[in-house]
Amino acid sequence: MFRKHLLLSTSLLAGIIAAQPAFAQTTTTPETTEPAPPTTSSPILTNTGALEDIIVTAERRFNTAQKTAASISVRSGDDLLLRGKYELKNILEDVPGISGGASGTVNTSQAGGTDNPAAGLVIRGIQSNSGVGGSATSTSAAAAIYVDDVYNGVGGGYDIGRVEVLRGPQGTLYGRSATAGVVAIHTKDPDSKDIAVEGTAELGNYNLRHFVGEVNLPIVTDKLALRVSGNYFERDGYYATDGDARSSTSFRAKLLWTPSDTFSAMLGYAQEFNISHSGGVAITQGNSPTDFVYTPQAVGTGRNHFRQYWANFNLDLGPVAITYIPAYRTWFQNVTTVARGAVNIDNFVSTPKDNFMTHELRIHSTDTDAKFKWQAGFLYYRNALSEVNTLYNFDLPPAGGYLFKSSTQKTTTAEGGFAEGTYAFSPATRLTGGVRYDHTEIVVDQNYTGFTGITAPLTGADRLATFNNFTYKVRLEHDLTPRNLLYALIATGFSPGDKSLTQNAAGVPQAQILQAETLTSYEIGAKNRFLDNHLQINLAAFYNNYGGFQTAGINVAPPGPLRIFQTITIPVKTYGVEFELQARPWANGTFGLNGSYTHARYGDFGAYAAFFSTHEVSPAPPVQLTGSYDHRLEIGSTTLSLRGVVRYISAHDSSRITVQQAADGATPYIRVPSVALVDLNATWQVAPNLSITGYVRNLTDKRYLPDNWNVASVTPRAGTTPSVVVSSNTLSDPRTFGAIVNVKF
Repeated sequence: MFRKHLLLSTSLLAGIIAAQPAFAQTTTTPETTEPAPPTTSSPILTNTGALEDIIVTAERRFNTAQKTAASISVRSGDDLLLRGKYELKNILEDVPGISGGASGTVNTSQAGGTDNPAAGLVIRGIQSNSGVGGSATSTSAAAAIYVDDVYNGVGGGYDIGRVEVLRGPQGTLYGRSATAGVVAIHTKDPDSKDIAVEGTAELGNYNLRHFVGEVNLPIVTDKLALRVSGNYFERDGYYATDGDARSSTSFRAKLLWTPSDTFSAMLGYAQEFNISHSGGVAITQGNSPTDFVYTPQAVGTGRNHFRQYWANFNLDLGPVAITYIPAYRTWFQNVTTVARGAVNIDNFVSTPKDNFMTHELRIHSTDTDAKFKWQAGFLYYRNALSEVNTLYNFDLPPAGGYLFKSSTQKTTTAEGGFAEGTYAFSPATRLTGGVRYDHTEIVVDQNYTGFTGITAPLTGADRLATFNNFTYKVRLEHDLTPRNLLYALIATGFSPGDKSLTQNAAGVPQAQILQAETLTSYEIGAKNRFLDNHLQINLAAFYNNYGGFQTAGINVAPPGPLRIFQTITIPVKTYGVEFELQARPWANGTFGLNGSYTHARYGDFGAYAAFFSTHEVSPAPPVQLTGSYDHRLEIGSTTLSLRGVVRYISAHDSSRITVQQAADGATPYIRVPSVALVDLNATWQVAPNLSITGYVRNLTDKRYLPDNWNVASVTPRAGTTPSVVVSSNTLSDPRTFGAIVNVKF
């Protein structure tokens, strides 16, 4: 099958290259051809009196962020590097309406598993559906992460050019899973003009060692260039040296060939090797919500690695341009998760094969002055998964002592076509419409053994699941002035379903299906520049109606060691407002204030009401605010840039608890109080090619419950004081500090 698709890719590429010379001889680049985007400017390191425009490709064409009629936030890769932000949860921590980050490894059977990194993102209160507990499924996430235009791409944490975050459905623009929003990470491309070498060394507490290096080599001036970058990260655990310790080694190479003005080809390879640890210490809550007990325990080790091969071909045919992006990614995992406390388990997950292939073909009009601009595309997606999962429980000796065992072979294929067009009624008023159709097919060969020792396979028609989805987008936008834009839109997105085996209350394996679900989003927004480009205010209000959040990862068994899972479908509605304000009252100072209010609530729980003590969606903080100030000081021939940030997160539940647990007094134990976090950053630009940075994150060392804090049991003690027992080895990130040296040649 892989050979077949590789031949398809090669044939299409050959056709494009074969056509290219003829067009190169007869066409010239139109004057309206859009330029390549410059590096995102930094408010810290620039010395201009006005706010600058940032070029983005969020809507698959070059435009400024202020002229893009969508809720978009942009972060500069250079700024992220100097602020010690390389994990997605830190990159997105000041983006309105978003909580969570990338899922680095597959979760255990406590909450289901996924090999989709976007499953950890919650955008505007919309969570990703989760597959059956105890399986490492390729369940489609509600949000999508793209790295260099590759869905779920590898290597988005280093050598970053910019990060673009789009909130709301984006299915008429992006290939897959753009239901709640998209995080598009663009790493730096090769430059065929200048040789460049850059190195960054970061050292910090908890034995942090982080090194990044990039080399840019023009091979043929203006024609061929190579960029190679590498990343090494290692730190000890926050609460035990070995437990929660992490290390990562990454490498990427990108080769850019531009033989003419009308054709370019980018070839890329990336790999990433990760090691993480569980255990080391078990953190349990004591007699009060803020009282934590730390108990040493065994350490489990998890390893995964990624490899990715991809290309990006662009051909300008004059009135239209074609982009073709093939990609092939492999993912391997071998994890042992240790948990001791209310339950005593070892979870062994092995994923020897998890291969992803995507082909994305897009065609778009090139005349930027035309009244009607359009683009259309097609995506082919295929995932082949092989996974073995065993959950061993020391408290349940029957049937070999395990709660379940599963062996899975699963193939997921999806084909999708999408198109979008914008018509300008006048230079100031535009109407955009888009449609998308997807067909998803899942074939599962699985053997599952329940806690009673009964084994059953998925056979016949039970092996198959098919989902067909149609979504659309309509948007009206109007320029009140060249610097003030209003827009209103309605858009739909979808999450395709999934299928797997699990066990019922009798320990008998049974099939579970997640159905496809549709999200309908309504949004109005405004983007404004005032005071001669010294003040920027962007606003958006939204309402989301989600057909049903689905999970088969909630244990519906009575209190005890058993793990029984059933598909639960719950409608979700969210609404809220978001804003981003930036002001530059003087050339050397920039104020920023970002914030969001999100009201996210579950609908009717139906037969599963006992498992939800509240309709509030967790974890989704209702209010998030970030205030910042950047200031430059010229000291002789050097520059000192200072930055202070205060982040406020309102009180919210870190996880779900049952009605019985709430009655036993557990609610305060999963409630995160409102918290304010302070970050400080100072960068001394010693010379044009040398900078030294010092930073501290979470200055006051505030520690609180992390998202998805798991309440394993609640036992009333004397009086009304409950004992809340959990199995975890981490709270929120403690105070961290470090120094960064950046050298460029």
